[in-house]
Amino acid sequence: MVEGTLVKSKGSPALGYGFLFGLIQGVIQIVVGLLITNLHQPALTLPLSMLGVLFAFFFYFLAGVKATQSTGRVGTGAFAGLWTAVISALLSLIAAYSLATVNINTMRQIGRAVVEDAARRLNQPMPSTADQFLLGALTISGLGGFALSMILGLLIGALGGLIGRARTSRYSRIYDTALSVTPGAPKHS
Repeated sequence: MVEGTLVKSKGSPALGYGFLFGLIQGVIQIVVGLLITNLHQPALTLPLSMLGVLFAFFFYFLAGVKATQSTGRVGTGAFAGLWTAVISALLSLIAAYSLATVNINTMRQIGRAVVEDAARRLNQPMPSTADQFLLGALTISGLGGFALSMILGLLIGALGGLIGRARTSRYSRIYDTALSVTPGAPKHS
């Protein structure tokens, strides 16, 4: 890597980009959660959830690209993706618990609709749903989703870091070539 081609900034680019894109992703996840909760359409739950997942992948990748372009190191991109996942997952968990406790009746109806649908498909009797069961399921799925988000954030951030490093190297070569053929241009060491 050629010195002087990267913009130096204060602080950790991984944390900075992770925090920025994590906040954006967290807000998107909260909006998706509100839509799922308030639309009362079980058929829209999966498409909206998949949209949230695609946004998450995009922001993990983007954080990795941008952070790596700041430092030239793929590890920075991986950690930016990880921080994006951590921040967005924390915001999502806080919002999910808030929504669940405030809207327990709506959660009960959605949970009952999902369980009824599963019982009908499996030709099984309908089990009862209790508030503790719903909050317990939210806790287990939330913690599992948190762990999965961190792993995917790290991996997708690293992939973004690889792309970001390749792009940074390419632009550095173009810049150096332009400097070397421009008469009177200062020589770069």
